[in-house]
Amino acid sequence: MEAKSDLQLRLVRQVLELIVDGTLKLGDPLREVELSSQFGVSRSPVRAALSQLAGLGAAARGGSRGMQVALDSGSARTTLENLPLEDEDQIREQIAKDWFEGRVPREISEKSFRLRYNLGKMTLTRVLTALSDEGIISRMPGYGWQFEPTLNTLESNDASYDFRLLIEPGAILQPSFVFDAAGAAAIRARHNRILSDEEHNLAELFRLDEEFHLFIAGCSRNGFVVQAVAQQNRLRRLLEYASLIDTGRLNSSCQEHVEILDALHAGDRTYAANIMRKHLEAAKAAPPSFTVGR
Repeated sequence: MEAKSDLQLRLVRQVLELIVDGTLKLGDPLREVELSSQFGVSRSPVRAALSQLAGLGAAARGGSRGMQVALDSGSARTTLENLPLEDEDQIREQIAKDWFEGRVPREISEKSFRLRYNLGKMTLTRVLTALSDEGIISRMPGYGWQFEPTLNTLESNDASYDFRLLIEPGAILQPSFVFDAAGAAAIRARHNRILSDEEHNLAELFRLDEEFHLFIAGCSRNGFVVQAVAQQNRLRRLLEYASLIDTGRLNSSCQEHVEILDALHAGDRTYAANIMRKHLEAAKAAPPSFTVGR
């Protein structure tokens, strides 16, 4: 069974994310029944999460209306950034880091996982399932697991960008490509908000980068392109776990993303593809500072 504190913290995080992205706004009601249905949990943990949100100043009682949102988007983002990680998030991050830095073998049994990280069977199952969903690990026959190839060397990082250079600019030029103007407007708004902030949050920049590239892939209406870009996004998450992503480069990427969106909005897909090519070449030319596995 999931740890009570972990579940409550996860719900707190999910509500704050809804406030940050504008789904919930200052003064909106926070109803237990609606939230429990939305998150697929009972009302009891939602009630406890709302109590925690009130303690954080993110929720407050609004008279007969019950609990309501008490923070604007910017304040909610600051609160979200200061939340502690859930226990299982910390375990998953540690396992990913250990693989990235070569501290665990590629093939490892569930028993070895339990002993190394002091985990119960149910907790380990959830952690391994989450890592599998991220493309970091896959199940072998029996009770074994194997880590997937990752971007932990300069050579693998370059090969990843070479692959993306073959796929992503070309996707924009596909006959099936249809520019989603409404989706682009929402992504652009998030880019503009981040670019206007004096301080940048690494996780938020990283997620926005993932979202942008997956959005462009989706516009291609080609399922294989979407699958390829999603897999590359998953591989890059290990770089975030290992704190090797350059915040400055991601900030420049945001500006380049906006240029690509502008070109697509103007109907110039050839120019957009050229910017995408230069965007990926610039990222390849500014690799993380790999220090392990050489």
